[in-house]
Amino acid sequence: MKIEVLLFAGLREAVGQDKVQLELAPGATVADAQAELERLFPVLRGQRYACALDHRYATSATPLGEAR
Repeated sequence: MKIEVLLFAGLREAVGQDKVQLELAPGATVADAQAELERLFPVLRGQRYACALDHRYATSATPLGEAR
């Protein structure tokens, strides 16, 4: 599945862009998206940041859906 990740503040500055498209396996979670981001952008490894899905904070176990 394809998802779009919006990056803000320090993450945006570290990565150098404000959004990233990710291709993840069906049933992926926020933790899977974080792992893929860190694989693509090693500068993010070890950084702490909050995640939100549809304007609500999400935990690492929150499942993701297709980008709309």
